[in-house]
Amino acid sequence: MKQPQISRIEGGGTVSTIPLLRRLARALDADLTINLTSHSNAA
Repeated sequence: MKQPQISRIEGGGTVSTIPLLRRLARALDADLTINLTSHSNAA
């Protein structure tokens, strides 16, 4: 990834798709973890 791409992500100038987040995590030698949590108390 090039610096202008990183700047757009940091500035909120792009929609962060899962493939994009994977590439970013790979570039940073990091793991990508996505958690989904319910906001309702109904079962």
